[in-house]
Formats: sequence, structure tokens, C-alpha cells
Amino acid sequence: MVVINLGYTAPVNPPGASPVLTPSQVWTGLQYKVRRPERFVPLITGCTVVSETSSDMKNTDGAAATITRLVIFKPGSGPGNGEPVREVCKLYPPCRIDFLQDDGTTIGNYVTFGEHEEVMMTYVFQWRADAVEEGSEEHRRLEDKYRQIAKVAVEGSIQTIRKIFGGEMKMD
Repeated sequence: MVVINLGYTAPVNPPGASPVLTPSQVWTGLQYKVRRPERFVPLITGCTVVSETSSDMKNTDGAAATITRLVIFKPGSGPGNGEPVREVCKLYPPCRIDFLQDDGTTIGNYVTFGEHEEVMMTYVFQWRADAVEEGSEEHRRLEDKYRQIAKVAVEGSIQTIRKIFGGEMKMD
């Protein structure tokens, strides 16, 4: 078994970006992404929220809300092979959402800051590949594939949030 850990960071407001997004807007967009991921991630075709709880942040992990959802990925492009995948989403305002899948895969979405306080978005992934041998050609191929998925996920999320706050897309 191989565990592949990687992350990707991109600036939210590169030169010429319009509208310029605030950290609060990015956080609002990420919260919306929990309920409507298919609008952010082209590999996802559907999502159903099955439960939602909120807390006063005094629980042991500090999450303000936990949302459990069933996500369907395009067959061959993600887990589940077209069948629903259960994800537990833990929200830590104002900057972090963790997505935990039953197979042990974890994904973190973070609103972060650069050296000069520029707003950044970082996604960190931990994928598990049970049938892959450490250091194999398949291991290297998966790392390359997942690195590209990470880049597309971050940049696609920023574009979607910009469309929402630029008036091109409505949150429903």
C-alpha cells in the first residue's frame, strides 16, 4: 500500500484578477462547496447532504460544524466507480475544511496568507492506494496524476468563487 501526500497553493488574487476576493468571501465559497461540490470539481457529478451538526466549538476537535454527504464521482475518475462515496466534512472557521472519506483519504481546503498578507488557497491531499507498491512506476504515475488534480481543484475553486462574487453565478 502507498499513501500519497501532496499539496498545492495558488494566489486567490493574482495581478489583474477581478473581482478581488476577500478572505471572508473565499471562506463563504468553500462553505458552499461542501454542499455543491459539482460546481467546483468537474470530476464530481452529484452530492447529497445526509446530515449536519453544529457545535459551540467546545468539542475535542474544534469543528464548528460537521456535514456528512454522499458524493458521486465520474466513473473511472475518482473513488466509488460511479457509486456514492461518503465524506465527513469538518468546518473550522474561518479558514479550514477537512473532507474525510471512508477509505482513509483526506483532503484539506485552507484559506491561507502569503508573506505580504496576500490571500492564498491551499489544498492538501492524502490518498491511499492499497494495490500500489511504494516506489513503483504506478506510484510515480499516481503522484503525477494527483498533483495535476490538486492544481485543477485549487484553481477551479478560485475561479468558481470569483464567478459567484462577480455575479456570473448564483449560490442556490
